[in-house]
Amino acid sequence: MGTKIIGIDIGGTTVKGAIYDNGILINKIIQKTSKTNPLDTTMQVIHQLSKNSKDIAAVGIATAGRVNSNTGEILYATPNLKNWAGRNIKRDVEETLGVPTYVINDARAATLAEARVRSVRSLFFLTVGTGLGGGLFIDGKLIDGNLWEAGEVGHTILYPNGRKCNCGKHGCAEQYVSMKVLHRYAKIPLNRRPQLISYFRNKDEKVLLAVDKICSDLAILIDKIFLMIDPELVVIGGGFTELGEGALQILRTKVGIYSSKSLYRPEQVELSVFQNDAGLIGASLFAIRKLEEGA
Repeated sequence: MGTKIIGIDIGGTTVKGAIYDNGILINKIIQKTSKTNPLDTTMQVIHQLSKNSKDIAAVGIATAGRVNSNTGEILYATPNLKNWAGRNIKRDVEETLGVPTYVINDARAATLAEARVRSVRSLFFLTVGTGLGGGLFIDGKLIDGNLWEAGEVGHTILYPNGRKCNCGKHGCAEQYVSMKVLHRYAKIPLNRRPQLISYFRNKDEKVLLAVDKICSDLAILIDKIFLMIDPELVVIGGGFTELGEGALQILRTKVGIYSSKSLYRPEQVELSVFQNDAGLIGASLFAIRKLEEGA
């Protein structure tokens, strides 16, 4: 049996892939996600990675959407990923590639990666990317929930009767906290991330105001998480991490407004160690765990 894992992270904007070999990501590939069939992009990335590596033990896939990680089926997905709900990604990839494949929600995958690298028994992971997702790690275990919906904070209501969400509800947190929303506030196209980051670091007033606005709403969500779950840490991942420590300090200041009336501290909010690689690493770790379990 091979010793390497192909890790895949499928998001609404890009599909990322890499070989996970003894804790290191190599040969990383990033492609724009197909607007009609994300599986096409996924298979292209997998084939590129596998053609130069003959000792692949498994494929680990992290994807947006609600995922039954036992069967590999996508139970629910918003239009961020077209024609995604109802697909059995595990079966599709195994039939094509012929190696064991394991599928997990992207935020839960990142949660696994962050929990492994930290000496904590509990954390909540928030991925602020194209959308907004979450993962819950309690007493040393990843929590899936009864219907695989644990941690889906992006579609909890932040503002009742607020902005219409592509899930069909109004006022979902994802409509106020995401990189897509941040780019809209800053009036910078979503495909110009380096420009946004540069402007933020150079203290462009428009971008600073946009980050401040996002952080104000994110702080409300974080306060709810601490008071409902009481984790040791809330870790922020996704594209937001590219803004760096300056954004974290703004966020902690906003969180401090609420934590001052509670017992948790703003310092319990941290940025992802792995940043945008957390999903790739977590998907690989999930595949390794499943292999060890003989699943």
